[in-house]
Amino acid sequence: MLYSYNWLKEYVHDLPSPGDLSELLTMSGCEVDSVTDLSAGIKGVVTAVVEGIEPHPNADKLKLCRVRAGKNVYSIICGAANMKEGDGVALALDGAVLPGGVKIKRVKIRGVQSEGMMCSEAELGLKDSSEGILILPGHTPTGRDILKVLGLDDYIIEVSVTPNRGDVLSIRGLAREIAAVTGKKFTDKKIKVKEKGPETRSIVQVSVKPHSGCERYAARVIEGVKVGESPDFIKRRLEALGMRPVNNVVDVTNYVLIETGQPLHAFDLDRVSGRSITVRGANSGETIETIDNKVRKLGEHMVVIADGAGPVALGGVMGGKSSEVTGETANILLESACFEPAPIRRASRELAISTDSSYRFERGTDIENVTGALDMAAALISEVAAGVVARGAIDIYPKKQKTRKIKFSLERAEAVLGLPLKKGEVRGIFKRLGIMAEDAGRELECTPPSFRHDIKEEADLVEEVARISGYGNVPIVLPVSEIRGGGLPPSAALKRRIREALRADGFLEVMNYSFVSYSTFSLSGGADPGVRLLNPLSEDQSFMRDSLVPSLLDNLKYNIDMKNGDARIFEVAPVFLPGEKLPVEKWKTSGLIYGKRWRESWNFPSEDVDFYDIKGVVEKMLGCLGLNADFSALLPDGEHKNLFHPGKSSAIKVNAQVLGVTGEAHPDLIDRLGLKRPAYLFELDLDAMAGAGMAEKKFTPLPRYPASERDIAFILDSAITYGEIIKAVEKIDTKLVEKVDLFDVYYGRGVPEGKRSLAIRIRYRSAEKTLIQEDVEKIHSTVASELASRFGAEIRGIEGAPK
Repeated sequence: MLYSYNWLKEYVHDLPSPGDLSELLTMSGCEVDSVTDLSAGIKGVVTAVVEGIEPHPNADKLKLCRVRAGKNVYSIICGAANMKEGDGVALALDGAVLPGGVKIKRVKIRGVQSEGMMCSEAELGLKDSSEGILILPGHTPTGRDILKVLGLDDYIIEVSVTPNRGDVLSIRGLAREIAAVTGKKFTDKKIKVKEKGPETRSIVQVSVKPHSGCERYAARVIEGVKVGESPDFIKRRLEALGMRPVNNVVDVTNYVLIETGQPLHAFDLDRVSGRSITVRGANSGETIETIDNKVRKLGEHMVVIADGAGPVALGGVMGGKSSEVTGETANILLESACFEPAPIRRASRELAISTDSSYRFERGTDIENVTGALDMAAALISEVAAGVVARGAIDIYPKKQKTRKIKFSLERAEAVLGLPLKKGEVRGIFKRLGIMAEDAGRELECTPPSFRHDIKEEADLVEEVARISGYGNVPIVLPVSEIRGGGLPPSAALKRRIREALRADGFLEVMNYSFVSYSTFSLSGGADPGVRLLNPLSEDQSFMRDSLVPSLLDNLKYNIDMKNGDARIFEVAPVFLPGEKLPVEKWKTSGLIYGKRWRESWNFPSEDVDFYDIKGVVEKMLGCLGLNADFSALLPDGEHKNLFHPGKSSAIKVNAQVLGVTGEAHPDLIDRLGLKRPAYLFELDLDAMAGAGMAEKKFTPLPRYPASERDIAFILDSAITYGEIIKAVEKIDTKLVEKVDLFDVYYGRGVPEGKRSLAIRIRYRSAEKTLIQEDVEKIHSTVASELASRFGAEIRGIEGAPK
C-alpha cells in the first residue's frame, strides 16, 4: 500500500526522516519496498498570477503575458489558449529545473524577451499529457513554491502489509504503528459534524437481517449536495496514492477510506426505492448490475444491500449501478459498515472482483471505527459539496464486540525471547500499542484494541514486545547441533544382530506367511484352537501360526522333496496367540539344521548333525548378543512339548529366565513328515531376550603373565550335571580361575553303577604376577575340596604342570 509522508505527519508531528522511518518500519515487521520523492526533478517553480495578455508582435499564435510573482512582474511568451487575466499559474523562472533535467533560461522568441515559462501539468510531471497550462485556484498566493502549494513536497512510502495486519491499511493505522515503534505521540483528529434539517430516521429506514454477515451498519443522510470536481488537495492526494478522482462525493469516500481504513459507500438516495435499505443475504438466482456495468449472478452466501426493488450494492465489495452517484444527484445516503471477513472473501473470489473495500474487509476492519469514519466523511462532503447533514445517524450494532482478555507472563516471555523484561517497560510497550494491561498477580491481563484482530493469544503479545523492543536486541544464540549416526529402536537392533549372527554361522533366512493351514498349525499339537481367520484367502491360510517351528519344518520338507537334503535355515517373525479381545503378537526367532555336519568331501568324515551342533549355534548367537546362556535338562513346557524330543532337548536360560528351547525335533514330527534322520531346532522369545540384560562387548587386553593348568578326575552321581560343577568351581572365592573345561567322561569297569567319571582341566592365571607352584597347588586343592564336599565326589587323581 502507498502512504503519504505529509499525511502521516498530521497524526505524528515529529516524524523521523523518510529514510530513517523506512528502516524503523522494516525492522518492526512492516517492510518498506520503496520511498518516492514527489518533488524530485522540480526546482525554482513558483505560483504567479496573469495580470495582462497581449498578442505577440511577431507571431500570430503566441501571446505576450505580464505575470506577477510576489512583488515582481515578468514578461512571459506563451502559446497556450486556456488562460485569462487573473488566473493563477505555475511559473518557472530563469534557472528553474523541470522533470527530465529540463533547465529554464531567458530567451528571445521572435525578437521578444521571455523571462521564463508558464508550466502545464505534463511539464511538471503530474500527468502524461495536458492541453494547456496548469490553472491554479484564483485565491492562490503568488510567489510561493509550487511544490508546497500542490503538495509535491512529499514522499510516497510503499509498504508490504502482511495479511494479518489489516489495521495498518490506512494513514491513521500506519501512524499508530509509527508512534508505537518510535515512541512519538499519536494525535487523533476530532471530527465535528454540523447537523441541520430533519432527523435521519424520518428520511430513510434501515434494517439488518440476522445472520446476514453484517456485524454493524451505520448511515447518514446529506441533502442538497452539488456533485462536481473535488478540491485540488483531495485530488492531489488521491492521485499520489494511485486513485483516480471521480467526483467530490465519491472522492471523499475514497479519501476517508485511505485515511481511516474504513470503507464507505454513497447511494443516490432519490434512486433508492422506498427510501428503505435492508442488509441481508442474497436470494438464490438474484442478480445485480455493479458500477463497472457488469451484471453479476449472486450466491446465497453473499451479502447484499437491498432496497424495495432489489439489491443496490454487493455488501463489502462494490456498489450497484442503479443507485450510483452522478452529476444529477442531490441527496445522498452515506453508508459505513463492518462485515464478516469470510463472506466478503468468498464473494470476491467467486465474482473475480477485488476492490479497495473488499481488500480491507477480507482482513478485518475496526468495528469501533464505523461511526467515526462516517462522521468524517459526512463533514467533508458537507464542506466540499455544500450538502446539509441530517440530524443524527442510524447505527445498528446488534452484538457488541466482546473484549478479549489474554494472560501475559513475563517469565514465559523472557524464556522465549532471552531478554530480561521489567513489568513497567512491558506495560509501556503495551500502552503505545493501545493494549490495556492490568496486574493479575505475577502476570498481566491484557486487552487488545478493537483494531488488532491479529492478537489472539499470549504468543502474539510476546511478538509485540519483541517488535517494539527491537528484534536487534534479541540475543543471538546459535542452536545446538549434534551429528549423530543413524540409530535403530532396540527391538529392530536386536533383530538385526540376531540375523547377522546366524548368517555369519552359515544360516539362510526364510520368510514365511503368518497365515498357515490347519495341518501346519497342528504340527505343534496344541489343544488350543489358536487364532483362526474369519475370512481367509484360502484353506491353506486359515490360521495365524503360534510357533515358527512348523513353518521351518514345512520349508525342510519342501527342500528334501527338491533333492536338497541339507538345511541350515532360520526365521525372525511374529507369532499370534489368542487374547481377550484381539490376538497377542509376540516376536520370536527359530532355527533348524538337518543333514550332514559338513559337505561331502574326501578329507572330512560324513557325520550327521546332532544336539550339540544346534546347542553350539544357540551359544554362539547369544554370545554375539552379550548373553551367557545355561542349558537346563528340564523337559520343555506345554508350549513346546509336542515340538521337541522330551529327552534330547533343553530349556535356554539366562539368569534363571527362560528364553526358549533347543533340541531335537519330536519323533512324532519326524515320522509325520517322513524324514529319514532327526532335525534339530531352537526357538527363542525376543521379548525375553531383550529383558535379559544384553551386555556390550568390551575390549580385554592380552594377559601379561603366563597361565598354569591342572587336571582333576573324580567320580560322582550321574544325575549331577556338568553345568552344576562348572558353577561350583567358578563361585570359589578367588580371581585366579580363568577357565574350566571338561575333557573326559567315563562309564564302565571300575566305576559303580549310577555314577560316572569326569575329568576337568582348570586354567589359573593372575593379572598381577606370575603364579608360583605353591599358589597353584593351594587353590587347586581348594577346588578339589569344594567338589568333594558339595557333590560327594571321589577324587581319583590330581595332575598338572606349570605352563
